[in-house]
Amino acid sequence: MTLGRLGQFARHAAGFPRYLRAPVTVDSAANVIRSQLDQREENFLRVAKQLIYEVPRSPYRALLMWAGCDLSDLRASVASHGLDSTLEKLRDAGAYLTLDEFKARTPIVRNGLRVETVDADFDNPFVSGGPIVGVTSGSRSASGSRVTFNWDFMAEETAYEVTLYAAHDVLVVPLALWYPVPPGIAGIHNLLMTMKQGAVPERWFSQSPCGWRDASLEARAAVEFVYWIGRAMGFAPPRPRFADFSHADIVVRWMADMLKRSPRVVLRAFGSSLLRMARAALAGGIDLRGGLVFSGGEPLTEPRRRYIESAGLEVYARYVTTEIGVVAAGCPYRTSTDEMHFYSGRLAAIHRDRDTTRGQQPDSFLYTTLTTRTPKVMFNAELGDSGTIATRRCECALGRLGLDVHLANVRSYDKITIEGMTILTAELDGIIGAAVERAGGRPDSYQFREGAEESGIHRLIISISPELANLDQQKFVAEIVEELRRGGPRKAMAAEFWGKAETFAIVREEPRATAGHKLVAMKR
Repeated sequence: MTLGRLGQFARHAAGFPRYLRAPVTVDSAANVIRSQLDQREENFLRVAKQLIYEVPRSPYRALLMWAGCDLSDLRASVASHGLDSTLEKLRDAGAYLTLDEFKARTPIVRNGLRVETVDADFDNPFVSGGPIVGVTSGSRSASGSRVTFNWDFMAEETAYEVTLYAAHDVLVVPLALWYPVPPGIAGIHNLLMTMKQGAVPERWFSQSPCGWRDASLEARAAVEFVYWIGRAMGFAPPRPRFADFSHADIVVRWMADMLKRSPRVVLRAFGSSLLRMARAALAGGIDLRGGLVFSGGEPLTEPRRRYIESAGLEVYARYVTTEIGVVAAGCPYRTSTDEMHFYSGRLAAIHRDRDTTRGQQPDSFLYTTLTTRTPKVMFNAELGDSGTIATRRCECALGRLGLDVHLANVRSYDKITIEGMTILTAELDGIIGAAVERAGGRPDSYQFREGAEESGIHRLIISISPELANLDQQKFVAEIVEELRRGGPRKAMAAEFWGKAETFAIVREEPRATAGHKLVAMKR
């Protein structure tokens, strides 16, 4: 931790006791969400003014001005056509960002416009230097783009989490988290949101080692700070306990014990971890009926849902990104496996048609932030996900507040997420391609895809031409893992998780022709 970062941490850490003194209740959460929905267009225009038009270096400002839309034009369009229609008109005029443009991997190029960008151009200056630091996937930087969360951002997210728990009638039941310790951000992020509700999880299980020698000084400082200040404020936050993929039985036993005392128990975890939990429960003959799990980090597909439910668990999707926080979460009255209420008080979402001459591409989500608290500023920008957007009334607690936009069939198209770890396909292509070249292969000697076992656990399947007759498969996989490990904290964590989970599977077969990419259609 640098002295500058230590100073930032100390300044923002002073706000933690204040953060804990004002817990989010069901009523206060409802007030926050109603206010955001009632003032949605006003909030959008305020964000555009403060974070785009008043920021000379903003790439969005350059793009909007190129499209002939100054702030007065934007206001007039919203007044005449509404927010979503305005975003669609601007998208059609070229005012949107592809994933590569948003990640600063390529410049923004339109007819007569070229904007060179860096990661920091999309940072929200209102939350810079916050106490909690995350790393996004796949920016121009090899280690990803750093984002910071502040207390106001997490308080806003907690309003939606409280309402989600109310919708599922699990506000006051035993809860555990199963997420890695820092540098992974999911564990401490979820812990802080739970504490903002005035409670603490019963357990925090971590897929990554939790010892003093296993994390950086900054990561250890963050965990210890939350633990000791929490205790001083009357909380008893759990210390993380190691439970990797081979120790899912630890989590199963905890839930089984809790179900003896409570009819309902909640766990939040990555989807692949939940599959291993279900496998351990089935192998041990343990019925986890009454357990409710929120699955994040990977798509909740129908086969995954069926397998998890076979252990007695009830499972719902939860959609969170590092760049903008909680996006959507599972409706208790869902009509499809991963149908979720979209958090439209915080965000706007429209589609971008990605059909190209290379073949059929999925319609991507374009997100726009409606609050000044998100780590990244987004205006019609892609995050690499696609799915359906629909509007329907719902009588759950989320629907009654007016959150009637639903997302479903959410999938990634330019990134792979396995075991909760996300890597852009372009990054994997570079790493795998280099390993193939070292083994004597050509650029057309390999291909990779995501595949699933019967249990729903996903693997990264690498097809390699039989022409590479002397390929040492074990050495080949080890080289890929080592290259990931050298790629910075984000890729190093993926290397740890994927290595332990035996994510890589080598298949000796000729690669199949695809629409211009090494990644073939994913099996879901």
